[in-house]
Amino acid sequence: MLVCLIFCKPLLRLVFGAVEEDVMNGAVRYFLITVIAYPFLALFDVGAAFYRAGGNFRFPMMISVISNTMNIAGNAILIFGLGMGVAGAALSILFSRIFAAGIVLFYLRKPQQVIVLRDYFKIRPDMPLISKILSIGIPAGVENGMFQFGKLAIQSTESTLGTQAIAAQALAIVLENLNGIASMGVGISLMTVAGQTFGAGRTEEGKYYIVKLTWYGEIGLILSCLLTFAVGRPIMYLAGMEPESMRMCYEMLVAITIAKPLLWALGFIPAYGLRAAGDVKFSMIVSICTMWFCRVALAIYLILSLIHI
Repeated sequence: MLVCLIFCKPLLRLVFGAVEEDVMNGAVRYFLITVIAYPFLALFDVGAAFYRAGGNFRFPMMISVISNTMNIAGNAILIFGLGMGVAGAALSILFSRIFAAGIVLFYLRKPQQVIVLRDYFKIRPDMPLISKILSIGIPAGVENGMFQFGKLAIQSTESTLGTQAIAAQALAIVLENLNGIASMGVGISLMTVAGQTFGAGRTEEGKYYIVKLTWYGEIGLILSCLLTFAVGRPIMYLAGMEPESMRMCYEMLVAITIAKPLLWALGFIPAYGLRAAGDVKFSMIVSICTMWFCRVALAIYLILSLIHI
């Protein structure tokens, strides 16, 4: 977080290259505010993990729904009502994440919970347990970090196509994240259920849940992709995109709608089951190799080829 705050503009220059000054100033404002929201997002994720470990998926889901609704409403008020632009969008994210973290930490103190946390400052580290957690968490963190760096490499290369391409990809990423929410939820549920079965020594039952929930995730993904595709163009109009940006965004949405149901669920959901079984290295290696040697390399090659046509 401190690195992002200190080196904000150089990092954005690295990602977006030489863009218009107004675009860069807006990106700096958005980035600085959203970076402040990261610790609150981490607190919410940790608190939600306690609930899911206790078998309570509904409560963190409700908080997420309320938080996202607040974010959407805040965008409407701050951007269109008060005319705050990108700063309003960033502040809306910050306020919604503060709310989510605060609610989770507050209710974890209640005695009705399966896992109750009180007197946070009196908690002392359990080094053997921390070592066990890190043996799983570090490979997962490396995997996610390399995955995000791969996305940055693609965005940095795509920025050479101009601000219209940047705007098109930004909305396409939002739509892609939207159509993956249902399947992502299935994957998180799988990690908890499979972890309980593997931990109890019921290996065959754990395998059964991996297969079954992968297909549930596939069905949810197909429906989500179709729904997102149906509302995609109206969202582009509401976003006020320029015709060329809208054209590029729509082409990306068509490609996502076709490719994602064929590849995403089978590639990502079983990995949740592997992590639940304690095998984090295999999914890390596969994820990093496919991201950098397939996705990043192919994207850079195609973009550079397009520039030199």
